[in-house]
Amino acid sequence: MTTCTTDDCNRQTALYLCTDCIVELDSLLADVGPLLQFIGGAIDQTAVTRSPGASGGGGGVAKSRPAMNVDAYLLRAWLHQLPARAYEEAADNAKAGEILYMARDWVGKARDLVWGPEDSRVYGRCEEPLDGEAEGDDPIPCDGRLVAHPDDITVKCPECNAVHNVSDIMDKLRHKVRGEPMPPAGVRELLRAKAKAIITKKDIENWVSRGKLAYVLDHVSSISRDRKIYYPGDVLKVFEDMRARSRALM
Repeated sequence: MTTCTTDDCNRQTALYLCTDCIVELDSLLADVGPLLQFIGGAIDQTAVTRSPGASGGGGGVAKSRPAMNVDAYLLRAWLHQLPARAYEEAADNAKAGEILYMARDWVGKARDLVWGPEDSRVYGRCEEPLDGEAEGDDPIPCDGRLVAHPDDITVKCPECNAVHNVSDIMDKLRHKVRGEPMPPAGVRELLRAKAKAIITKKDIENWVSRGKLAYVLDHVSSISRDRKIYYPGDVLKVFEDMRARSRALM
């Protein structure tokens, strides 16, 4: 158990980022793809300037325009340096807090440059199932970009017109942080390797019986016993909570 590596965050965690900082980083990284897609327009923006001696009436001679927006060009290069996933950084990168700091700065500046300050917020891709191109094909996820004002509670896809609740989108984001569900032995091995968290089989059984840990059923059969599987992120959160409670009682 250690402290989150993000500056000014004093939360206890077994990873290099606490759960709240993982969610924040994942939210920032979700904007990187759309920003890279549209930042080219900002790079190509140019402005005609007047000579210093020009009068207020616009009588000056137009000077040559800059070849590109250098700030936007640098931002594009910096955005390419950001990782794809937050959880891997939290598990493996001892400087994950610095990654979050840079993502806050670079993504924030890119948002202002591409969409304007506080005018819109990107919530990722729509992914609403569309009809396949041919009969029998699997549904194709809609690739529409979800953009809304920060205060909006819903966002409408410009491609398929599906309406999404922002709260549902954020729940899906937090779900990604939980990882893929797996059997208890796999969870314990993963967290021991990635988070240096030593968790026993009895610990998990105890947390489940006390209602602190939820599980899902991977296999239901009338012959064999049901197999319970768990989200690694859920197990890690309970582990961190229990450790913090033990420390408080010491």
